[in-house]
Amino acid sequence: MTIPPWGPAAALAATFAGLVAWNFGIGARLAALPGAGRPFRLLSGLCAFLLLPALLIGLLAASAAGARVLGPLAWLWPLTAVSILVQTVWAMALGRAGALVSLPLLTLNLVVAWTAAVRWLESIGVALAPWTFAPSLAVTTVLVAGAGAATAPWVAAILVPALAPGAPARWRHTRAARLLVAIACTALLAATGIALPGALETLRAADRLRDGAPAPRERGELAVGLRLFGTLAGAPSGTQARHDVALADSLGVTALHVEFRHNGASASALDSVARALETRRDSVVLVVTLDLAPTPWPLQSGDAQRARLAVIDRIVRRLRPDVFVAAERTPLQAGSDHAAWQSYYELAAAAVRRADRSVAVALPVEGTSAADSTLADWVLQGGSPLAAVALMAPTAPTPQQFAATLHAVARWASFTRDVPPVWVLGAPAAPAATGEVVHQRVVRFALDWSAAHPWVRGVIAGDASDGLAPTGLRTATGRSRRAFDEMRTVLRLRRDLPTALADPPAAPPPESLTAPTTRPPTDSPPTPSP
Repeated sequence: MTIPPWGPAAALAATFAGLVAWNFGIGARLAALPGAGRPFRLLSGLCAFLLLPALLIGLLAASAAGARVLGPLAWLWPLTAVSILVQTVWAMALGRAGALVSLPLLTLNLVVAWTAAVRWLESIGVALAPWTFAPSLAVTTVLVAGAGAATAPWVAAILVPALAPGAPARWRHTRAARLLVAIACTALLAATGIALPGALETLRAADRLRDGAPAPRERGELAVGLRLFGTLAGAPSGTQARHDVALADSLGVTALHVEFRHNGASASALDSVARALETRRDSVVLVVTLDLAPTPWPLQSGDAQRARLAVIDRIVRRLRPDVFVAAERTPLQAGSDHAAWQSYYELAAAAVRRADRSVAVALPVEGTSAADSTLADWVLQGGSPLAAVALMAPTAPTPQQFAATLHAVARWASFTRDVPPVWVLGAPAAPAATGEVVHQRVVRFALDWSAAHPWVRGVIAGDASDGLAPTGLRTATGRSRRAFDEMRTVLRLRRDLPTALADPPAAPPPESLTAPTTRPPTDSPPTPSP
């Protein structure tokens, strides 16, 4: 018997729906229970009434879309979670519900209240020790295992607390429902408890990154930058474009990264991005990525092939990037045909050359599998038309996994004499799950590692600001995270770097790797050399 791929996600969704229904039922019953006392009835009814609104606020207040309206109300979710914890303690003190149900509910509510309070305190700028995020990170690990990596940035906000009953069960179906809720809570707590040691080790590993980072070199040619606008499914919103570009200008970055979904690179979206970056193209290196997800294979039919190549041609002609990554990642799995992806990258490189021969096409790798090693070897040994390697941050990685990925790329590079340019496109970021201190240390490690290897041409430290999830260097409300201060310090030091300390000029690379000093006349501004 095999578990279908949607099985864990369906189980989590059923548990979520069951806990919501439980809270409404218990809240309605307690609000009308005459022997429970007026204050207890009022608290129980208020908690049941506020649960869903507070949960939605907790989820949406951290996003760019909801921060302006819901940001001032973000305190409502931790207040509701703590109130439900108080209600559970009160119900246990009354002694009207059995310990079989009350103890699992009390423990679950303690975890939910802890994670909600820690997340809110961090969101308003309170400096917290990394260990305080261990329960939050453990819950995140459970959610990622059950519902996929997309839930990682949302932490434990979708873990629902549960009201405690205030009277013994009278009916058989009531006892069965309480037993089922107790079993579900116990299962969630057991999974969280199993993940807790790993969460603590992850936080300790982030602390060890400070000692394990290589000594950075004082390099003048290393580009340091940010990803703007998130992953675009169309034109960026005016507010996000204005804020992200202003943040990049204030930092003085030397590289910018823009990513499009496979169906988001419309003419209007490209025009909007080109206008936003128009005055900065003379001073920064532009990296553009095409996200193929959720396409399992790059190109299967002739029509799909022509459509995808047309998108690539449109992106290159309108934006004139310095580096183009033809896929956000290569989802190779057991039994996948490497030749199919190699063929796609060859076709993409040919399409880019037809549009602009000066654009370097990069291979995306995560450095976490043998498939990555095979494709990277194809590029590193000079047998491919690709001119660079783009190291993508793995999905929902731990700091030690990210460090292992960087070391794997360094090992690959040690096996070849002429290493092509390598770009580090992003560091793993989940500050709401791991805390801003861990986020800062991971960004610092990525910057130091990139500066220590001369074949790394640039590093994108992360998103400029929060979009759909809290992953940026600046929150959706405009508060700068600790990683932002790290970036600002590094860029200030690089601006103050004397010319004599910069790396001596190397031999000119092949024509396909560099941008010419002049370009054919176009309607777009000229593109600088990377």
